[in-house]
Amino acid sequence: MWRALVVDDNFANRKLILEILKGKAECDMAANGKEALEAYELSLNEKPYDIIFLDIAMPDVSGIEVLQEIRKKETQQGLGAGEGVPIIMVTAYKEPLFEAFNKGCDDYILKPLIPDRLIEKVEEKLAK
Repeated sequence: MWRALVVDDNFANRKLILEILKGKAECDMAANGKEALEAYELSLNEKPYDIIFLDIAMPDVSGIEVLQEIRKKETQQGLGAGEGVPIIMVTAYKEPLFEAFNKGCDDYILKPLIPDRLIEKVEEKLAK
């Protein structure tokens, strides 16, 4: 079983991803960018995440900012591009995806979420 961090300010979206991953992953949830960064930091001292699902549009700290901070920390740890935790952006809008890819995201999935598509993306990323 792999470990995932699910970050979304909408509880229903977090719960849906949790249900889709039930029995496949041990999931932690974060309701905002600040919680996401705290969970990521804690995971480095325990068991690092195998994958992160990150909502782009969140109050306080956006998904793009969380992505940047995680990639910055990975660079400080000596990890190069493509060597860090796979991050899949979750969004209802395609417009911010260009920036997300420029900042280091690995993939995206559009809302409304399609369970089979989400599982397919996870399997693809974890197979690398």
